Amino acid sequence: MTPLERRYRRLLAWYPKDHRARHEEEMLAVLLAASAPGQSRPVGRDAFDLVRGGLAIRLRRVARPGARRHWRAAVDLAALLAPLTLFGAGLFRAAGYAGRFAFDLALPTLVYVLPYGLIVLLAWLGRRWAAIACAWAMAALHAGDEMVRLLSLPEGTMVVGDVLLVSGRPLIAANMLLSALPAGVCAAMLTLAPSPGPGPVGSRRLPAWAGGLLAACVVGALLPKVFGAALMLAALGTVAVMALRFPEGRRTAAILTPFLVVSVMPSWFTDLASLAAVAVATAAFLGVTAWLARAGEPI
Repeated sequence: MTPLERRYRRLLAWYPKDHRARHEEEMLAVLLAASAPGQSRPVGRDAFDLVRGGLAIRLRRVARPGARRHWRAAVDLAALLAPLTLFGAGLFRAAGYAGRFAFDLALPTLVYVLPYGLIVLLAWLGRRWAAIACAWAMAALHAGDEMVRLLSLPEGTMVVGDVLLVSGRPLIAANMLLSALPAGVCAAMLTLAPSPGPGPVGSRRLPAWAGGLLAACVVGALLPKVFGAALMLAALGTVAVMALRFPEGRRTAAILTPFLVVSVMPSWFTDLASLAAVAVATAAFLGVTAWLARAGEPI
């Protein structure tokens, strides 16, 4: 195999496997016949055309009618799971405080996350606009709380996990964005979803799985670390294995990935440019999945 043929085969890997099985040798023969004597690298135009053609075929398959129905169900389900995740994370923190008898921290934490339970309930009942309004209100509340907290601190203050106000108050905007980003992404998912809800997963199976997972997390927070971590990992692994068996489950996992990434970003990540880039990339990804969902028919 010549170096030119090897490079062309690498470019042809952009095409789906079944397409390559049918047409790879024919395409390769045409490309090699059109190459100049002694040529060792693909011409830039040919390389661009091959990559563009392969991506076009893959995108058409992603957006075919059957796949779009799966995308619609996945976007709707992910929009419901996002506030449910924030609600569960709040319950986990409250249970952790309660397990250490820090009830002065457990009660405010529990009160603070109860609106996410309301958002889940509204989305489940089909009150889409009410759920969206509550979600955006929570995002604004997170940003406002962070601004009030930072403005009340003297310049140069060091807070555990955060380096704040090095000179003037240059990091307030970054900290506000970092605090509000998970709630903002959750609100955006609810806004972009055609009809947030369980969809084909069903109104019986989803509460059972979600309730079991939340219970495992809360109980895990009350147990010693080793046993609690084992219980939570077992519950999460079971749900993940069950979800990835189905097209809607795989797509839901992909859609939730940006939300989970911004939810676990470290508190010292206060570079405003990097946070803005993450926010733009997340918005672009959610926009593409929302387009795929809204072009699909309800199941």
